[in-house]
Amino acid sequence: MGRDQKKIVVDNAITKETGRNRNAPNVSEALDADDPIQVAEHFSNLVAKLQQLVKTVDQNDLLKYFYRDSNATAIERRVLDLMIYGEEFDTKTRHDHLTGLLERTSFLEKLNYVLSKPLKHTNLTAIIFVDLDDFKAINDQYGHGAGDEVISIIGRRISASIRAQDLACRWGGDEFVLALQDITNKDLVSQLANRLLTAISQPIQPRSKEPLQLLLGASIGVAIMDDMSLSSMDLVERADKAMYLAKNAGKNFVEFYS
Repeated sequence: MGRDQKKIVVDNAITKETGRNRNAPNVSEALDADDPIQVAEHFSNLVAKLQQLVKTVDQNDLLKYFYRDSNATAIERRVLDLMIYGEEFDTKTRHDHLTGLLERTSFLEKLNYVLSKPLKHTNLTAIIFVDLDDFKAINDQYGHGAGDEVISIIGRRISASIRAQDLACRWGGDEFVLALQDITNKDLVSQLANRLLTAISQPIQPRSKEPLQLLLGASIGVAIMDDMSLSSMDLVERADKAMYLAKNAGKNFVEFYS
């Protein structure tokens, strides 16, 4: 090499990490560690490849894995949050240990950012408040272990029912709150809310209580952002009021705030 140079060998990130891009060349690049410009350029290329990779997978499943099922480091979780949500989020994002969904504080922080962004005049933001019907009876009859398992299953069903750009949190106990972004019409909100209701209502078979099958319903309230002066909590409270209307109407029902 003519002089004593430090070298860094970096594998093709996408090929190495996913093992799925069979057409990508399995190349290595020898980088001169003493050349910061070369290292910086390669770093930027790796970040761009990772951003593309994140766009090709189910982001809800990816987040759930990183925050619940893996030994990912704090910096890996931070990088993933930034790639999915952007620079606006705090490093202290918290996820519920049972469901992998956002905790209440982190959800409200993200929702505040969503509401601060200028929206196209045709787009809407909607809040969905979900309360499981008669959940207390499961804890009373089968124990809190079975109840926790049910909450975990419902959390997965909620994750599978929403879109990548939507936010979902476990509000507390057997309550969940979702924020639907970039909604083009109210019919879509109704479709998503009823999709949630259908998913939650499917039979549940806790592994700890086999062959027991449980049937749960949910009361769902919806509030749509129609006043730009409303805060995140204003919207959640509206959705909460609509949820109680659904519960009073006989449960397992979707009600819109008006």
